[in-house]
Amino acid sequence: MKMRIAMVLGLALCGQVWAAEVKVAVGLSLPPYVIQEQNKGMELDVVAQALAAAGHTIKPVYLPFARVPVAMQDGSVDAAITVNESSGIKAAFSDSHIVYQNFAVSLSKNGYKIGSVDELGKYSVAAFQNATVYLGDKFKAMATANKRYGEHAQQVKQNMLLFTGRAEVVVGDRNIFQYFNAAAKKEGVDTSQPVTYHELFPPTPYKVAFRDAALRDSFNTALKKMRADGSYEAIMKKYQ
Repeated sequence: MKMRIAMVLGLALCGQVWAAEVKVAVGLSLPPYVIQEQNKGMELDVVAQALAAAGHTIKPVYLPFARVPVAMQDGSVDAAITVNESSGIKAAFSDSHIVYQNFAVSLSKNGYKIGSVDELGKYSVAAFQNATVYLGDKFKAMATANKRYGEHAQQVKQNMLLFTGRAEVVVGDRNIFQYFNAAAKKEGVDTSQPVTYHELFPPTPYKVAFRDAALRDSFNTALKKMRADGSYEAIMKKYQ
């Protein structure tokens, strides 16, 4: 009898652990992927919904990106998002749950034909902060030689510069660019002008790093179901 009670208690405790809150390190807070002030966003909602399907709640832990591997290593978080194997984090990585992709964007009326990073040197270019760090050596060389190149910490500025004709090309993630159109419109900028997306940069698939492989597996299962039943696409459209 005592053994049976102990087994039941043990199972109950395991269930409590399995359904525990999952602390997730968030090193990049970039709307619409992650909107820190609201604890929501395209990427954060996908992760939260997949974990919820496995019986978990999510607690975002916002950190400088460089602190994310440390937090994973010392056990202060259970998982981390917007990472992949190249991050050097020792973890059980999920299937890709989100893809970021940078584009060169121009006003369609200008008819620019931009087929390579080198060709950006012919235009005035507005990019996101530290773009020369993230977009490779060719981009850095172009930016260094281009006297009309600039970077902006507030990405809404890129939208405003493009639509007002003060920049010929902007460089940034497509979803982020589209998200900030609303903010630019509030400033009186005509964001209804058609734009052309020049695909000069490869997509970057990101994953969730988990300390626990079983939790990773349950996340992957839930993520596959979300893609199959349309709930994943519904989250994407909500922010687009």
